[in-house]
Amino acid sequence: MRVSKTVFSGGALLIAGCLLITAGPAAALSCLPWGPSDAYLQAAESESAYNIIAGELRFDESLLPQSHSDNPNDTPPLTRIPAQLSGKMLEGKYFSKRVKVAAVLEVECLGPWCGGLASGADLLFFAEQRGSDLVIRAGACGGFVFADTSEARRQVLDCHRGKACEPALPR
Repeated sequence: MRVSKTVFSGGALLIAGCLLITAGPAAALSCLPWGPSDAYLQAAESESAYNIIAGELRFDESLLPQSHSDNPNDTPPLTRIPAQLSGKMLEGKYFSKRVKVAAVLEVECLGPWCGGLASGADLLFFAEQRGSDLVIRAGACGGFVFADTSEARRQVLDCHRGKACEPALPR
């Protein structure tokens, strides 16, 4: 299934809205609620094309960014990791089309806080098509990857079928 439009242009608004960063040792990351319905709505309103896939992403976990103990803010803002995505893509009304494709995992870090996930876990992905690359974003405040639960699938299918599509954070 392809969602051909996205919610708001750029992640800057999301990042600005989900961060509370202060200087000094009391610095903390505070993220707004975000769920599969939010991701679906953002993908649907985007100018980018998204594929929604329930499955697993395999990659070398040693490539995930790590915060440095001597300078926790010296973490790269974006790390791209080659990966292999397999599972079932949302097509029509169901997750039915089997896929096994190369993908890129983009892990965002905001200071010492980084997104991430475990290789091989059962997940629900909103994979953005960027030219020939299929990109999965793992942001410091969440992103487009969710545990593949019956509730997550129900939310996505309800949104896709035109039923109630309730975001975690009211618009």
